[in-house]
Formats: sequence, C-alpha cells, structure tokens
Amino acid sequence: MTSEICVMNRHSLVLAADSAATVSRWEDGKKEERYFKGSNKIFQLSNSEPIGIMIYDSADLQRIPWELIVKTFRSEFASKSFRSVREYGLQFLSFIEHHRGLFPAKYLDELLVENVDQIMIRFLNMINDDDAVKAVATDVAAANEAKKAALDNYIAITRTFPLAPPLTQEDLAAAKAKHLVRLEAEAEADLRLFSDSAPLDKASLIDLGLEALFRRPGIFLSQTGIVIAGYGTDDFFPSYVEFSCLGFVGERLCAMEKGDHAITRRDSGFFKAFATTAMADTFTMGFGPDVFNLVRSYLRDVLQDFAGKLGANPPNLADLVEEAVSTHTDKWTNDVFERHSRPLRRVIGSLPTDELAELAETLVMLESLKERESYISTLN
Repeated sequence: MTSEICVMNRHSLVLAADSAATVSRWEDGKKEERYFKGSNKIFQLSNSEPIGIMIYDSADLQRIPWELIVKTFRSEFASKSFRSVREYGLQFLSFIEHHRGLFPAKYLDELLVENVDQIMIRFLNMINDDDAVKAVATDVAAANEAKKAALDNYIAITRTFPLAPPLTQEDLAAAKAKHLVRLEAEAEADLRLFSDSAPLDKASLIDLGLEALFRRPGIFLSQTGIVIAGYGTDDFFPSYVEFSCLGFVGERLCAMEKGDHAITRRDSGFFKAFATTAMADTFTMGFGPDVFNLVRSYLRDVLQDFAGKLGANPPNLADLVEEAVSTHTDKWTNDVFERHSRPLRRVIGSLPTDELAELAETLVMLESLKERESYISTLN
C-alpha cells in the first residue's frame, strides 16, 4: 500500500513517499490490479520554481506513465511560472486534457469504447448472478424475463445518479452518436459470450454502459491522487493542493480538487498523510482510525447493554445511544487534540528543513513496516 507525507512550516516543505505503485486494468468485466515496488512518485514540476508533484494510487493515467506526463509538462512549460500552487495544479490538469500528443483523439475514442465494453460485460455478469435470475435458472423463459427485468432495473438505478463533472448530457449524446456502430458490435459479442443467449435488448445494454461510465466514472476508472506543493511566485510560505484524477471519458478529463492548505503567518506547522494513513494518524492525533472505530463501537454496545440492565427501553433508545456516543467522541477527541496534536503542530512549526525531512521519512517507513507485517500475518 502507498504511504505519502507532506510536512511544512514557515521555513520549508517536505514531500516523502514509499516506492509501492499500482497498475490497474479491466479484463472480462473484472478489475485487475498489480502492485510493484521501485516506483518514483515525487517529481519536480517546474525547472525554475520550487514546485513538486506527488502521485498515489495509480502509477499511470490510462496506460500513460505519470512520470512521462510530468516530464512532458516540465519540458513544455520550462520558462513559465504561476502565481500560486493552485494555478500550477489547474494548468497541469489543463495541459493533460488538451495534449493530443500524449492522448491522441483516436486513442481516447478507443479508450471510451473499451471502457463501455468492459462495463457492459460487468453488468452482464452481475445480471447472471442476480438472485432473481438464479431462482428460476432451470426455466429458460422465466430466466430470460428475470434478466430483462434486472437490466431495466440497473438502467433505472444508474440514471438516478447525476452526471459526473465536468461531463454533460451533450457529451453523453455525442459519444453515443459517434461510437454507436462500434458499441453495437461490442454489445452483440458480449451478449453471445456473457448472457447465455438471453434475448436482451442490445440498445438498452449500450445505454447502461454509457450511462454508468458518464455518471459513475469513479466505479469503473482507476483513480490517481495528485499532490502539488511548493511556492508560487507570489507566495512567501509553502502550500499544497490535492486533486483526484480518474482519467478521460471521451475527450474530457475527469478531475476534481480534494483539499488544500497554505502556511500563514499565524499557522506555523502542518502535517498531512495521503493514501494509507494509519501510522501517520496515530502519530499526529494520538490514536488511529481502528482505535477510533473500536471505541465508538464498544461504547455503543455497552450503553445498550446498560440500558437493558436498567430495564429502560424507550422508543428512541437508539437515538439516545447515538447522541451519547457522539458527545463522548467529541469530548475525548477534542481533549486528545489539545493535549497531543496541537503541541505537535507547534513543534513541527519550529523544525529546520533537515529534521522535517527526517520526520517525513520516518513516518513513511513506519507505515511501510506496518503494512508489510500486516500482510505477512495474513499468510500465517
């Protein structure tokens, strides 16, 4: 699992990452992921300004390595600089979306057809595994009707979701018109191979594949986290901006901003972990997400048992228990923050650059060690 860290104060900023990377692809409607080590995930984004970029989750953007994308951007924008870190991020995403050297129009067309085809296969497999279909599997006519009903149901459910920004209804209609002939051929092949000869409507299957891709790309495309950090030309103190990038749907790049932080004259130190964060959370907050969830779960059980022993069973017991759990959680987490997290941030704010780097490296190593030991324990 990937572990990445951003630590900054008024003096400097440090990015740190392990070398694990993920490459994803779809095959017969199933997502396959491969993990490997030795990957570089931190790059210089500008030749002239102190701007870095760090990536996590996927090592490539629809088969184009992120390292190649970053190097191409750095080469083409060698003499340009921007006022803020956010402007660097937006310019980087715009560069990707409009670069027809890295992402030719023909390649993007092939990607869209390929993605819709894999989605159609995935839904056909889901239809075959539907409980209503399995219940009448021995009756061919009834099974075919159950499959038609399942297909219609998936279309109805999918259309309840809004189109994913920046995609529009016009983009969806244009994609269908442009690729209908190829999608019909793919749908016919998929129905022969994956539908057990059920007479499902080809047009409905195509609509389902397109609607699912345009409305829920996060389910079907591999996500890459992008952290851009450093100093814009107008910045006196460092900052970072985080984006989530899903890749292309047609010629549109699906990406959105996830978060940001800038050091100010009053904000002396900041720490942020990305991807796998358990050890970093434990270090910075005094407890990890597993402890947080366990405390809430056990407290809820204890309160319900205590109410039972008292013979109290009001109709709103569940609401009362949740209110007590929330109140308890707020009190102890706020106390931990004041006693642990706030002093730690003050310490980070005073660290010199070399100690910031040592802190970031140590936390990444601890996260990697924890993940490795957790993996080994599952094999025993």
